[in-house]
Amino acid sequence: MGIEERWQRRQKQIVSEADAREAESVRRHNDRLDDVHQMLVEAARQAFERGDGWFEAEIPKRTAGRLIDFPLSEVRREHPAVSPSPRSDLLSKIEDEGWELHTAQYLYVQLAEESRDKVFSSGQHVKIQGEIIGVYLFRRV
Repeated sequence: MGIEERWQRRQKQIVSEADAREAESVRRHNDRLDDVHQMLVEAARQAFERGDGWFEAEIPKRTAGRLIDFPLSEVRREHPAVSPSPRSDLLSKIEDEGWELHTAQYLYVQLAEESRDKVFSSGQHVKIQGEIIGVYLFRRV
């Protein structure tokens, strides 16, 4: 076996290990999201049973949807235009409880800010961290 064949075998092994890690990460992410989604759907159900006229849900964008369950490298190879963005039917689940989506708005919430002086010139570098929150307002059907 030549160097090139060993190199190709090692590259395939690296890709398969990365796909396995990525699939496990996606599974853990989706499991966490399922818990969050169940809590939100249960809150919508309780609000509907109480007779509330409106239901508001604030959902961080990163927890709004599930990731696809198969290795993304295969999807990107076969369909390069497909983005790895999350997909979800959380809003549909809430609507199934008797609510109708009335308004959806998104806002950026700053969580942290880090600044440091520039080394060779005046001024500062500022790094801001935050997340996008979706605020969904449902009305009773």
